[in-house]
Amino acid sequence: MKKQLMCITGMLISIIICTTAWADVLDPLDNSSAPVGTKVLVSYFGYQHLPEYENENGTTVDIGTDVTYAAIRPVYFAGKVFGKTWGVNAVIQVLSTAVDGGDTADGLGDLVVGPFIFLYENFEDQVFLSFWEFAYTPTGADEVSNDSWWFQHQLAFGWYPGPWSFDACLNYWQKDEDAAGDDVSDAVEVEAAVAYAVTKKLRVGVQAAWWKDFDDIESGGVSLPGTQGENLKLGLNLGYMLQENLMVNLRYMHDVESKAFTKGSWTYLRLSYVF
Repeated sequence: MKKQLMCITGMLISIIICTTAWADVLDPLDNSSAPVGTKVLVSYFGYQHLPEYENENGTTVDIGTDVTYAAIRPVYFAGKVFGKTWGVNAVIQVLSTAVDGGDTADGLGDLVVGPFIFLYENFEDQVFLSFWEFAYTPTGADEVSNDSWWFQHQLAFGWYPGPWSFDACLNYWQKDEDAAGDDVSDAVEVEAAVAYAVTKKLRVGVQAAWWKDFDDIESGGVSLPGTQGENLKLGLNLGYMLQENLMVNLRYMHDVESKAFTKGSWTYLRLSYVF
């Protein structure tokens, strides 16, 4: 049992490291479109405090994991295809992971790249529907790389009536087996953020994110029973327009329910600059 827990914990820490710059990352107004030629540079500065792992029976185990990271994400609205706005983006991240009783691992994380296309754009009613593809490439430093290809297929919806905003994403996570023969289950993730512009500059929101694995984790071709993870996070988001083309968001999320998953808190500061 102890050996299985160590294996599970190791793979969960790998998941945390490799998805930290994008999984469960949603801010108000994220899913709106922009004119062709628009360039956006997004910077993240985050901290994840994950002291526990909760198994399928509700028993918690101390894992003492903390992750700090910085990431930049350039986004470019490149053109039109069949009348639909499309573009490309990437995520470049630097990570540091500390585990109680263990060494600190840090380095350049896996590069994330992918295209996006807006399937529906209504600027008059401020309604948008888009599809984003993210490929997590095994290119990072050995200490913080997942050593396999991951893909995130995302359908994103945005609706912005007056001072209100509603953003929602449906993600399908597809994960390949790593070099050690460990295979983490594919998963579905739903996230949403509702916010209100209290003033012209200040926006206050609430948000939630739900994650569900489709199957148990496999290690060396052997399924590990009771490892099909599920997680629910709730949190708050404060956004402030520093100037017309520069916005800062402070987001805090807390794990309120976990099953075969980590438990803790997720905090980050985000700066978005529009060129």
